[in-house]
Amino acid sequence: MTRNIFLTVISVLILSCAGISANNPNIINFSRNDYQAGNKNWSLSEDEKGIMYIGNDLGLLEFDGIDWHLNKLHKADVVRAIYAASNQTIYTGGYEEFGRWDRDISGILKYTSLSDNLPGGPLHNDDIWRIWKRDNLVYFQSFKNIYIYDQNNVYKFPEQKNILFLIKVRDELWVQEMGGSLFKIEGNRYEKIAGSDIFSKTEVKTVLPTSDNKYIIGTSSMGLYIYDGSEFKVWNNNRELIDNNVNCGLAARNGNYYFGTILGGIYEVSPSGNITNHFNTETYLHNNTVLALYEDRSNNIWAGLDRGISCIQYLNGISCMTDPKGKIGAVYSAALYDNKLFIGTNQGTYYIEKNDLYSMNALSKFKLVPRTEGQVWSLNVIDGQLYCSHNRGLLIIDRNLSVTSPYKINTGVFYTLEKDKDHLLLGTYISLMSIDKSTKTLYKLNEIQEPINKVQTDHLNNVWLQHMNKGIYRTRLNDDFSKIESFKYYGNEGQQDIPYKLKLFKVGGRVAFLGNNKFYTYNDIDGTIVPEHALNECFRDISGLKEVVNISPNNFWIIGNDLIYNVTYNDNTAQIKFRIDIGYKNFSMIDNYENIVNLDDDYSLVCLDNGFLLCKNKVTAENKPIAQPYFKSIRISNSGGESVYLDNNFNQISHSFNTIRFQFSTAETLTRNISFKYKLEGLDDQWYVLKNQNNITYERLPKGKYTFVVVAIDRQGNKSEEIKFSFEILAPWHQSGWAVLAYCLLFILFITSIIMYIQYKYKKLHIKKLRILETKRLNLINELLKQEVEEKNAELLSQTSFIIQRNELILKIKNEVEEFYTKQNNKTLTPLFQKINTLLNSNLDSEEDWKTFLIKFEQKHTNFFKKIKETYPQLTANDLRLCACLKLNLDSKEIAALMNISVRAVENSRYRLRKKLDIPSHQHLNDFFLQI
Repeated sequence: MTRNIFLTVISVLILSCAGISANNPNIINFSRNDYQAGNKNWSLSEDEKGIMYIGNDLGLLEFDGIDWHLNKLHKADVVRAIYAASNQTIYTGGYEEFGRWDRDISGILKYTSLSDNLPGGPLHNDDIWRIWKRDNLVYFQSFKNIYIYDQNNVYKFPEQKNILFLIKVRDELWVQEMGGSLFKIEGNRYEKIAGSDIFSKTEVKTVLPTSDNKYIIGTSSMGLYIYDGSEFKVWNNNRELIDNNVNCGLAARNGNYYFGTILGGIYEVSPSGNITNHFNTETYLHNNTVLALYEDRSNNIWAGLDRGISCIQYLNGISCMTDPKGKIGAVYSAALYDNKLFIGTNQGTYYIEKNDLYSMNALSKFKLVPRTEGQVWSLNVIDGQLYCSHNRGLLIIDRNLSVTSPYKINTGVFYTLEKDKDHLLLGTYISLMSIDKSTKTLYKLNEIQEPINKVQTDHLNNVWLQHMNKGIYRTRLNDDFSKIESFKYYGNEGQQDIPYKLKLFKVGGRVAFLGNNKFYTYNDIDGTIVPEHALNECFRDISGLKEVVNISPNNFWIIGNDLIYNVTYNDNTAQIKFRIDIGYKNFSMIDNYENIVNLDDDYSLVCLDNGFLLCKNKVTAENKPIAQPYFKSIRISNSGGESVYLDNNFNQISHSFNTIRFQFSTAETLTRNISFKYKLEGLDDQWYVLKNQNNITYERLPKGKYTFVVVAIDRQGNKSEEIKFSFEILAPWHQSGWAVLAYCLLFILFITSIIMYIQYKYKKLHIKKLRILETKRLNLINELLKQEVEEKNAELLSQTSFIIQRNELILKIKNEVEEFYTKQNNKTLTPLFQKINTLLNSNLDSEEDWKTFLIKFEQKHTNFFKKIKETYPQLTANDLRLCACLKLNLDSKEIAALMNISVRAVENSRYRLRKKLDIPSHQHLNDFFLQI
């Protein structure tokens, strides 16, 4: 007993020493617009890769920290119970349905119903409310039965009772009989827990283990009980838990207990039984009806709500005081004064007792200081009073919270600087002003009539003024600070090589400036603004720097986009001591008025537009490594939209599927603000960063070998081990080895074809030349033959003409002789007449003439007689002679002269020849022979 008390005291001390950061976590809310599903979220679970699973009214939600995905059931939509056995196997149950989901190569979960295989048939009008796994058996619990899955078969628990919820505590399974006692499941039977009859009039919603092997029983209407194995005792008689109806519970790894209620949100209870925190809609919880609680591997508490999902996130070294309802407004400044924390907002000045900062729902305890309503720009403790730079002027708040305005400034004040014990310098809406506290005199230094929102002095007694929108003024004031004796402007107009807008701060006792992500300082030798090399070197790879706030002369905060850097400056060397990530959801600083206030040696206050953060000035860096990323899916696709998923061992890809998409993730992506750096070796020559995205697609990759490398990083520069996927895009078919061989063969064939074609062309050209020569030779021969034919033709015609003329002449002489002889009628002339007549007749002998004629005719018309005799064998010699005459196109008179017959005889012969040749009457006889 003494040992237990000692452990409890030690636990309380440890939690107290944890300070503010242990009491005020950040709450991240997700609405149905974020996850695109139903309002109600009934159950939660997580796999070994850090993916969260949520049982939702519309199905099974999975969340990897970036992407939400809703898996729909093929029957009823609602999923009330979840158990993530692994990343590959998830068990769910809902209305009339329970089963398992198995992840395929695409990374998508595929559902298999187990309830369809029940021996008694499917469920009817029944819901599965809890799923647990023990000894390789999976238990599915409804109000009527418990169903057990042994990885092969599904069967009912042998003993039947009407039970409320199946609860797993340590390795035990507890149930409550409706309206009755508690039981443990031992083998195939229920074993009643003695003394648990006291819960017969309430509902036991949760059973939690304690560090000393006891049990905390959470009921819906009787509060909390503790069970030591023999009796039940009231453990926490807090009325809030009883009135708000406990609905679920969680034993966290930090030793505390969380109880979700129906009416009041979530209560955090210490091991001693005291409520240490309350999360509800007034402290950023999305909804007050809590249906499920779960602690993830990063010790964040997830809540499934009646409307949405919330994640309670504890941040190292940060206590979050965010204001969901805008009660205090946007915070611009703060100060610790008289053991109170004062904050200046756009609504006025609020305060809280310092001790109340450590209490539950501290933000609700802030009170407005009367008569400070309006815009507050800065708060400073000077001479035991709190000076408030206000849009109505300079307000002074004393320890009694009385507010005075002793100086008629008649304009707003941005900034108040204590120059020395007797003088204040004020940056106002219209100019620089000074106050002599000893005489209570206000001086308006109108030499520079510009809005001044920050004032600093340097070691040379220069007074530096930060213009609200542009540049810096360096001024020299007279001894009583009543006048500006000289000034010089530094900015884009005054010195061309420095930024238009500069932020003023001090480092190592000297003024310094920040502008366009570069640091500058004042060179008092030549009076110019020059780069500050130590700080520029320290932040050479960091962008998005916005403001610098001093903690001490050599220690300061530098505010970036999502990080604040704690920087030390010694011996002209700047070093980042640690970083604090403020890039979480719900955290947003005021644009152009980013500010951090150093409260004391331990804490600084980060101003937000919806509250503030309390950060430790010295944070022990968490050395917890970032989990190595893993590939959720690797998909290749072609131009036609066809896709194929690959496993991690596949490394050769067809060129037609040369678009590849990688989807990856890692644990704690959400809660550690994880981003991803990636590159594709073989294509990219540098790393690229993905924020709030966990997939990348490369389209139409050329052939070659590649290695895709991805690493997880957080905003503080920590990174995980790399994960790689090597693959090769094969050459397209027209660039493959076989294609190259085919190209070579085609090339050889092409060259051979060209050679053969050239040879063919040359041969053809040669033949053409030979033909030309042959043609010339033949033409020459033809000409000779034509000439010979013409000569023969001429000779034949000449011969024929000669014969005809001779015969005509002989006949004419014969006729003349006969006529003369007849007329003389002289007998003495008879011998002479006969001798002459014989001589003439002998010269008319046509046989010799015909022999000569036929020889000449055959020379011209070779084979004429042979052809016509073969065609017409009935022709006589005289017929052939007539045919030859007709071939020469001789008329009847010429034929008669040639053949030494009368013209009539020729006509008769022609007629007989036409009959023999069977030539139609309409065809000219000469034309017939000319065609042969």
